[in-house]
Amino acid sequence: MSEESFLGGSGGRPILERALRLKEKLKSGGHVIGAWLSVTDPTVAEIMAHAGFDYVLIETEHSPWSLDKLQTAVMAFNGSATVPMARVPWNDQVVIKQYLDLGIEGILAPMVRTPEEAAALVAACRYPPVGRRGFGPRRASNFYKDIDTYMARANDAIFVMPQIEDIATLERLDELVAVPGLDAICIGPNDLSGTAGLLRQTQHPTIKAALDRIIATAAAAGLPACLGVNTPPERQVELCRQGVRVLLATSDLDLLIRGAANAIAACREQSQRV
Repeated sequence: MSEESFLGGSGGRPILERALRLKEKLKSGGHVIGAWLSVTDPTVAEIMAHAGFDYVLIETEHSPWSLDKLQTAVMAFNGSATVPMARVPWNDQVVIKQYLDLGIEGILAPMVRTPEEAAALVAACRYPPVGRRGFGPRRASNFYKDIDTYMARANDAIFVMPQIEDIATLERLDELVAVPGLDAICIGPNDLSGTAGLLRQTQHPTIKAALDRIIATAAAAGLPACLGVNTPPERQVELCRQGVRVLLATSDLDLLIRGAANAIAACREQSQRV
């Protein structure tokens, strides 16, 4: 779908069409490719929003995002088919409401430990009677000019993804993936390993077995998985076959760091030929 196809709404902005299409792609067995956005400069947000990713995940858990900076970043997605999602600092109903009202179209909540916490996440993203999201989608509804369209679509369109980051969650994993309203299951390999007393030892047999079990359990429940970390291209065929279909290809920081290192190395190699 081209960016021009997303110029709907009375104000020339899409009203959740791209989020609905992303969900449909996953439901039909496809995969989606995304990237992290950590730098709060709106220029970086605009570059990432129009680079061609299916979604961009704005990292507000570990990066210095304020609400006004987040709103400016979401504005950079105007005219783009890329879905703006955010990892919230915590599974907090108030924060989730604020993010959604600004125009965020998908929520990743960290450290969701139990089925009850997963259900609370879904409820925070849904309007009554199926949830408890407070009414006031100011910017999200094009400042109320498209309020009827937004309200008709919001409960179906907002992407909801809990992040499993506690090894104890595996005790109730079957219950968690069965919570109605989830669109995918994300993993946090580093924090998961930390709760097992194996911080950052993500290749340890205990952690690898946990990751495989989460992916398989999610797939059995009809939910795609996301590793929560960048997925190397050479592993993506294997991961997609397992059920990891919400892929993270890179991040703004990774592009800057690796791009700079590669440019320096290439320039030095050539200059040494003189």
